[in-house]
Amino acid sequence: MFSSIYVGGGRDISERIPNHIGIIPDGNRRWAKKKSMDYFQAYRKGFDNLKKVLDNIVDLGIYNASVYILSYENCLRRSKEELSFLFSLSKEGFNYIRKNEKLNENDISVKVIGDLSIPPSYVLNEIEKAEEETKGRKKGTLTLAYCYSGDWERKLIANGITPPSLFLKPIDLVVRTGGVKRISGFFPLLVNYAELYFTETLWPEFSKEELKESIGWFSLQKRNFGI
Repeated sequence: MFSSIYVGGGRDISERIPNHIGIIPDGNRRWAKKKSMDYFQAYRKGFDNLKKVLDNIVDLGIYNASVYILSYENCLRRSKEELSFLFSLSKEGFNYIRKNEKLNENDISVKVIGDLSIPPSYVLNEIEKAEEETKGRKKGTLTLAYCYSGDWERKLIANGITPPSLFLKPIDLVVRTGGVKRISGFFPLLVNYAELYFTETLWPEFSKEELKESIGWFSLQKRNFGI
């Protein structure tokens, strides 16, 4: 259980951690170029790191997290070869999330939001099992944005459909890796008053130490929610 985060200067901050953290794990492809390897190896490395970071988040006492897995645009515009690999990796990922003991022990449910008319049936089957087998958990929620974008959700609103993210808690802290300083359509209804933490670190190299640094930074921000 999280108790305090060291933020330098001999101080520990333990009173203010985000209730809901958002993660935009950017930089896999640039990491592949940096390491002179193909994208598929980098995606695998990024997936392995995501498993570690999700465990780290729970260990720090944060029970609501949202992660940008694949954007709506990614699901439509990437090459067939790349999408085939990403869907296959997604199947493995949803299966892993469903069976994750840390989520189970901490009573955390799984919710997937996005245009689920796009992924193949073998991915949808894993999504359905992950949501169904964890739906009774009440302490927190892990939300996975999959074939999702803010524009996709706005189209739902325009057609009179209640956006699924409306039922989630507001996001307090967004952490984006890879050096890009934008939200890229990540749950716009939830980030109105979120603190935004951008790091140059590429996603496969993002560590528990930097996660703690981002939360320590968050704890020092003066939040006035527009007042």
